[in-house]
Amino acid sequence: MSRIAEESIQRVADASDIVEIIGGYFPLKRAGTNFRAICPFHKEKSPSFHVNPSRQTFHCFGCGAGGGVFRFLMDYEHLDFPSAVRKLAQRVGIQIAEDLDPKGNALRDQRSRLLELHREATAWFHLNLLRTKSAEHARAYLKQRGLTKEISVGWQLGYAPLGWDVFRDWALGRGFSREELLLGGMMTAKEGETQGGYDRFRDRLMFPIRNDYGDVIGFSGRILNDSQKEAKYVNSPETPIFSKGRILFGLDKSKRSLIESGEAVVLEGQIDLISAFEHGVTNGVAPQGTAFTTDQARLLKRFVERVILCFDSDTAGQNAVERSLPALLGAGIEVRVARLPQGEDPDSLIRNQGVEAFRNQIREATDFFDHTIDSAIRTSKDPLSPRERATLANKLGAYLIQLPDTALRETTTAHVASRLGLSVRSLLESASKNPLPPLLDNEMDKVVKGSERITRASASTELICRLAILSPDVRHWLRIQKNFSPLELDPELSLLEELMSHLREDEEFSTATFLPRLPSHLEALVSSWELEALPPHPLQAAQDSFKGLRLADLKRQQSTITLELRKEGLSLEKMASIQKDILDLQGKINDLSAPVQQDPTLLR
Repeated sequence: MSRIAEESIQRVADASDIVEIIGGYFPLKRAGTNFRAICPFHKEKSPSFHVNPSRQTFHCFGCGAGGGVFRFLMDYEHLDFPSAVRKLAQRVGIQIAEDLDPKGNALRDQRSRLLELHREATAWFHLNLLRTKSAEHARAYLKQRGLTKEISVGWQLGYAPLGWDVFRDWALGRGFSREELLLGGMMTAKEGETQGGYDRFRDRLMFPIRNDYGDVIGFSGRILNDSQKEAKYVNSPETPIFSKGRILFGLDKSKRSLIESGEAVVLEGQIDLISAFEHGVTNGVAPQGTAFTTDQARLLKRFVERVILCFDSDTAGQNAVERSLPALLGAGIEVRVARLPQGEDPDSLIRNQGVEAFRNQIREATDFFDHTIDSAIRTSKDPLSPRERATLANKLGAYLIQLPDTALRETTTAHVASRLGLSVRSLLESASKNPLPPLLDNEMDKVVKGSERITRASASTELICRLAILSPDVRHWLRIQKNFSPLELDPELSLLEELMSHLREDEEFSTATFLPRLPSHLEALVSSWELEALPPHPLQAAQDSFKGLRLADLKRQQSTITLELRKEGLSLEKMASIQKDILDLQGKINDLSAPVQQDPTLLR
């Protein structure tokens, strides 16, 4: 695959002034030598978002977000690193150099062609909808659903004509090959056929599916007469650019509202989402299908802490709520459920009763566990029977153990047990007997455990980490140590070990190329440090710091062993052994405390 040369990264960073870049998105106010603003990554009233022009970094002292100019684009526009570099390179007029192996080059060309196919197909479908006579019934359908021409233009809705080869012939005439049409899922053919094939989408209202950058990567085609004996929706198949389990419809339009509100309204279908968005509920998304996947939950977790599931009130919609829970709860997202009136979906509710009625349902959404208990109480003719309470305990217990935060899991379990009139112990037993299938993979596990990572460091840890980042000599010295591990001296130095995994021993430090290499939580932390200058003797400073940590560790060991002497009933042999250990430790303390004649290359 392609790899952007570090020289190009450095050139783009040097040419991109972070104050100018961030100031192009929202206003910055000067505060001494820095600039500040209301943080775009969390809700606040007083500005805690600071931009440092001398370091070319940003840092929020409220939520901890921070990094360099590439990280800002990655977090604000939700781009990957190469996309952020390319976007800035285009802005500052720098041609970037990329190393491509033949396979990577072919894949890049393939992706580019498929994106071009989908871009041109979107425009063609859209033109058909607006201008062709054959699309009259599609325009009538949209009018019936309250979707105006302006809305159709804004979402670039389209119409796929009736016929087996109308789109195929048009696309071939535009220079796309049969293989590209099959690979992109726009055409289908019988297995083994080397010629021919037919259009996948025929006589359907077309919804372009975009990634969160805004590129069209697939389509969803809806029938225009619900009495037709075929699938209501036909979606693009899995292709090199489209995987329905990793995409959220509408995210490209709603992501800013998601960040500002911290909450996502999850709707079941495209029309529901468009209707809500056009009536001012702009923080909505829709999965491709009804139930959330772990990939979709991870994607949504980048934007919000809470979701409100607003699926149809029918049985299928309520089943979709439960199928969505494992992924959402496992990602650490708070889940609430809106209770729509019987027979209504979000679009019909807005059209029949107005958007305020829909907003009320969102405001009154309750936590999933309370929602499930309340629903059971409403459908029960009498107060919940012992068997109904047991059934609920089995059902809810399986979801309770999905909560990744220990404190939240304990308090929620206690609340659910209280509402069901059960002991916490019996509810936990129900959970253990009725677990859901394992959901978390290694990557998801990292998301869940992200809250355990160090997000700030003590002064001594920061000094040691800074020295390791800035000095190749310090990095070399750390890597040749055999007799101690930083983590053994101080658990907080797990931060150093994580940083060292991203550092190359002989490279000179460069903010532009080093910071983007780090995971976001590390980049935010490191960007707040002073990284402009080294102390006069960095290696000596690092050795002195570790000597202090080693002395403290030896003294802690000595104190612990000394307490052993206070135990009653110790044999003379045991007492002698303890006293020997104390003397050995004191000898090591004396050795470390003595003035050194030369640089200590090893800590003993």
